[in-house]
Amino acid sequence: MVKTVQLISVEGDAFQVPLSCCHLSEVIYCELECHSDDEDEPKNETQNGTNSCLTLSLTASRIRSSALQKVTDFLIHFEEEEMIPFSPPFSTENLGEIVQKWYADFITLGVDHSLLTDIISAANFLGIQPLLKLAVLAMSININGKSPETLRPMFGISNNLNDSEQKTRVMEENEWAFEARRQFEENHNTIKSDHTGS
Repeated sequence: MVKTVQLISVEGDAFQVPLSCCHLSEVIYCELECHSDDEDEPKNETQNGTNSCLTLSLTASRIRSSALQKVTDFLIHFEEEEMIPFSPPFSTENLGEIVQKWYADFITLGVDHSLLTDIISAANFLGIQPLLKLAVLAMSININGKSPETLRPMFGISNNLNDSEQKTRVMEENEWAFEARRQFEENHNTIKSDHTGS
């Protein structure tokens, strides 16, 4: 019996993911555990011939269809070809030299800043750590070396950061981005100093 999980985007689009591919997501895994223990509410499970489908509604998370499609693609491919684990410091900003080509293309080709931000939010919400690490790495590479004037419109920041309320809001909403950039620059400087000293 082929079991699938159906994920619903905020727009109402449905995405089918084989059950075997869902172990990466802490949220989906916990939901499946709760569902298997709940014998009184089988209404979300439908069976068609040899297929058994469990519908999980993720509309409350505000995951858009474009991001959920990428999440689905990642989960399915990861089951076929596990992404090489990585951790800083990095000696290059070329993603193709850090992870396999499929993953480098997946997170860069046709992925603009808005979609990348949505992927980060979706991966964070669903607890998919490999996807979250990959997307944050791609974001940190994208913003590394850019001027404040370039970064402000990317993150919806006005030029006036004297407004303490706005400054607090921006820092809270984009905390992951600031931390990713800090870590990337710190590791990049460490590599530079190691090369200079040798």
